[in-house]
Amino acid sequence: MRRLNALLALLFLGSAIFMAGHATAKPYKGAEIYSNQSYHYGRYEMRMRAAKGSGVLSTFFTYKNGSEQNGVFWEEIDIEIFGKNNATQWQSNVIIGTNRPTTKTEGVHTAPVSLGDAYHTYVLEWTPNYIAWFVNGAEIRRINGGQFVTSLNSPQSLRFNLWAANIPEWVGPWNPNILPVYQFVDYIEYKPFISATNSFGVGWRDDFNSFDSNRWGKANWTFGENLADFDPANVVVKNGILVLALTREGQTGYNGNPPTGSGGGNGNGGGSTSIVIEAENFNEVGGSVLASGGIVGYIDAGEWFKYTNVNIPQSGTYRVEYRVASALTTAQFTLDRDGVGLGTISVPYTGSWGTYQVIAHNIYLNGGVQNLAIYANSGGFNIDWIKLTRL
Repeated sequence: MRRLNALLALLFLGSAIFMAGHATAKPYKGAEIYSNQSYHYGRYEMRMRAAKGSGVLSTFFTYKNGSEQNGVFWEEIDIEIFGKNNATQWQSNVIIGTNRPTTKTEGVHTAPVSLGDAYHTYVLEWTPNYIAWFVNGAEIRRINGGQFVTSLNSPQSLRFNLWAANIPEWVGPWNPNILPVYQFVDYIEYKPFISATNSFGVGWRDDFNSFDSNRWGKANWTFGENLADFDPANVVVKNGILVLALTREGQTGYNGNPPTGSGGGNGNGGGSTSIVIEAENFNEVGGSVLASGGIVGYIDAGEWFKYTNVNIPQSGTYRVEYRVASALTTAQFTLDRDGVGLGTISVPYTGSWGTYQVIAHNIYLNGGVQNLAIYANSGGFNIDWIKLTRL
């Protein structure tokens, strides 16, 4: 996860290298939360706004507890957003191995906009066959098989953290004059992988309306490459947003109002909120579609399912995204409002019935409460969710 030089390579690697003691030793204070339960294969979606500034990292990662111990096989998957360069770059990574330094597969990706100016939606899919990273519905990287997939056999804890790295060749030089800086998390959603159907099932979602201490703990440790200690006082939940702060000692906490972020990311840098509709939550149905495991499947030509009382906040052009799967090349459906077609879209061959990708089109919607439906012009597709974002 860290691009270490020869000396740093002798140190522990990874985002969660623990040292004994509480957060009292360093002049800067960061923040980390970790899940009390460990999870295995699944789909992890979160909406975040990163901190900006050289030397700073805003992250989400999965981590096998105890990986930092000598002789233990390390297991970790990362999403790490660099604060340098106006927070336009991020890194995907998997870390494995018993030897130190560990084995890594780092990928650095450049976004078209700053990831610190608005919320963006990140997805990590971890299955027995592949690991894939998505930003705002677009797949950015996929690892199919090989040691970085097959070696991840253990359940892992889920972690968000904000810290300052003492590795300038990786994250840029540290400048404490930027403090305080903040990472904002709107929500996280977990869906377990169901091997029998090769799909993702029903899990849980945390909208951070409060800090759920049954689900999360607050870190109070540090590690060698971190210029900051993790201080529980720098974990704040306010107005439905998790705030992770990076501050000077004696200036911990967060007293502002977090930028709003309810809904989902749109990728245009404008911070527009989105409406997310889980496909299985339809109110009316025509035909014999099957709603199971968080997915609507077995959709044939002429079948439909309707969502009533969808509140469109204002009139305008909306980007409508659908997460779909199909083993055919002929599937097509229409988004319908009370019997009037708003737009038709074809479903591509995605590789299998359990391999999903996001497709999208732009339509015009009037503001107000209305009924929306999916009508299958030609069948043979599954759908996970629908997301509407005003452009």
